[in-house]
Amino acid sequence: FVASAQDADVDAYVQAFCGLREADGGAGRIYLLSPGLTEVVTAALEKNAAIQAETPDEKPPLGDGVPYQGFQDYAPVCEPGASVAEGDKIIAEVNYAFPDEEGAKATDRLVLVKGEGGVYVIDDIRYGAEGDENTLRSALAGAFAE
Repeated sequence: FVASAQDADVDAYVQAFCGLREADGGAGRIYLLSPGLTEVVTAALEKNAAIQAETPDEKPPLGDGVPYQGFQDYAPVCEPGASVAEGDKIIAEVNYAFPDEEGAKATDRLVLVKGEGGVYVIDDIRYGAEGDENTLRSALAGAFAE
């Protein structure tokens, strides 16, 4: 089942997600997150800051920022892909491409839920085109598991 009625809204949301990646190292994306995911990201950033304060000469776990995508390199192209309904969620693809490298592309998936006022918010990000094991939530938990 493809979420056709919401396609324009979902595409606009993915465009906003892509557009915010350049502002302040992607920090603006926190405004697109669900309250639960915002709490997880904020807690991770606070732990990261504490670790950095304790060991200022070492790179902290989130030294490259919050991993809002499944790979570190900056992709020049970021655009919406397909979206499908999964229960009460919408899974929206974010397609990345590297035009200078033939065939170099990647896909992550935003897990969108309806927030206050019926507006979509991101409740997690699934890295890669399939599977749901490798996610933003699991990456943030794993970053401080040592």
